[in-house]
Amino acid sequence: MTDVGVGIVGTGYIAKGAHGPAVTETPGARLAGVLSRSESAGREFLSTFDASDAKAYDDLGAFLADPGIGLVVVASPDGLHFAQAEASLRAGKHVVVEKPMALSMGEARTLVDLADSGGLVLAAGYHLRCHVGHQLLRERVLGGELGTLRHVRVSWPFPIAETNWRAQGEVAKWWSLSATGTHCLDLARWYADDMADWAQFRSVLSNSKWHARSDEAAVIAAQLASGPTVDVLSAMQFDAFTRLELFGDHGSAVAENTFGSHGGGEITVNGERLAYTPENPFERQLAGVLAAIAGQGPPPADGAVGLRAVEDLVLADDR
Repeated sequence: MTDVGVGIVGTGYIAKGAHGPAVTETPGARLAGVLSRSESAGREFLSTFDASDAKAYDDLGAFLADPGIGLVVVASPDGLHFAQAEASLRAGKHVVVEKPMALSMGEARTLVDLADSGGLVLAAGYHLRCHVGHQLLRERVLGGELGTLRHVRVSWPFPIAETNWRAQGEVAKWWSLSATGTHCLDLARWYADDMADWAQFRSVLSNSKWHARSDEAAVIAAQLASGPTVDVLSAMQFDAFTRLELFGDHGSAVAENTFGSHGGGEITVNGERLAYTPENPFERQLAGVLAAIAGQGPPPADGAVGLRAVEDLVLADDR
């Protein structure tokens, strides 16, 4: 089978630190191009991955006209996701779009409809579903090892300065929620195997005492339609840590330091450590997308997952 040419939109942290390495390390993929604000920045990006045959672009139309690009990874600021993903789908490219998929429900639905009508793969960037330990844990949870799942708690603070682009209204709508909180909400739904509307949902996105410009600590308390309650914490204003806790009526599980791109961390199920060999979740995510392109099932997080995630973000903001 011919390798799928991958074009990456963006040359920032997530593109350089996660998607670029994943493309170069995943069988069946090759780095075919990059779109940046300047060709020089794009060439510098490509040199990092020794992609001598790939091309650097500073124009979206020219980038999408490249016949060597079959899959586009959109890893630009949030406010650019929709327009770039929409143009890619209209150009007949498969698309992986970093979260959030769009900044409104209407935009997100447009992407899903375009992919469906064009017979294209649309995947949302929820790479934590591709963490080996998370997948093994989910099998045990859905298999009843904790009994009936009753509560999910997910926390992911990650300090980012207010000067970061996520705090700028022209390119972003949410701050910590779109950076880490949306992953937390997605994990809660994924472990509960529940994508339905919430039975209850409450959010606090700004602090009346600290007076930050945005959601310095977003706190969500909710109940899934299937019954489990959920609490999520995302924040920009204190030290980073990650923790997932699952509580059933016959047991519990904890995952610590399993988020991010490293694929490691420690997971315990009913007090016993879960054994697994860490693998890069971005590589496994890309492998899943390539399998979907080959007609071997859906991607790890399809357009419907991305649409649901945008709906949850909008719901939190409409508090």
